[in-house]
Amino acid sequence: METDTAQLTSTHLWRTPFALGLLTATNAALYIGASILHLGVKLPLGIVTLGFPQPIPQASIAEGLIGGVLALAAGALFLRGHAAPRLAWGAYLVALAGTLFGLTIVFLRGLGGPDLGVHFVMLAGLATGCVLLFAAQRGWRLMGRWGE
Repeated sequence: METDTAQLTSTHLWRTPFALGLLTATNAALYIGASILHLGVKLPLGIVTLGFPQPIPQASIAEGLIGGVLALAAGALFLRGHAAPRLAWGAYLVALAGTLFGLTIVFLRGLGGPDLGVHFVMLAGLATGCVLLFAAQRGWRLMGRWGE
């Protein structure tokens, strides 16, 4: 069943890329935060302290790079350039591959705890981003543009 392009208002086309940009920026912040915490930094927040049991510099580098790629994609999504959809897909695929690799290492080393938890949060953010990307791409294809 085909959707009539008249049903897609410009408001709807604007909301999905904007929400996707916000989520992508949030995902980038999550990866950059995890990168900092993997350096051994502890962040006290009242009665809890965020941090990992042991520094893992290799994880810090990987998460920092993934966070940077996601930040670039978020910027492109906010600017709504022609390359933004491809850049966003590329960023999410890189992030997904890196996160699954990191999760494999967590399982192989038996790390568990915060290392395991943060990978599941990352995967949830990436899954949500992919759903929004699919929704946005459908609108972009039907309208042939980003919407205004």
